[in-house]
Amino acid sequence: MASTDEIIEAYGEWQSRSNANDRLRKMLRGWDRVVIVETTDTHERLTITVVDQTLTDIVVGAPEMVDLVVTGTSEDFCDMFWGDLNPSEKYISGEIVIHGAQADVMRLDAMSMVAFLDQ
Repeated sequence: MASTDEIIEAYGEWQSRSNANDRLRKMLRGWDRVVIVETTDTHERLTITVVDQTLTDIVVGAPEMVDLVVTGTSEDFCDMFWGDLNPSEKYISGEIVIHGAQADVMRLDAMSMVAFLDQ
């Protein structure tokens, strides 16, 4: 089980890599969203906001209005953010679940693959 601090640290590195990735930033054009990361083992809710082609810092807690909710274990999120886990495999197997509009789910899936493959 990963701690909240470990998830935040792993996300910070993924955020830096993602925000420096020109191909990923192009995919984010016009896609401002609020994404909740919800851990199934620690029941933590963390918020990531995408604004102006940039991933913001992750914050503890969740606002009332969200666009996407991604659920998985704390370890899976850490491994995904560190780049040690292919998020699509976990999504296909049902271990990571995404709730939101189908277009947003598809965009998030494509973005996660670009971030994973371009690391």
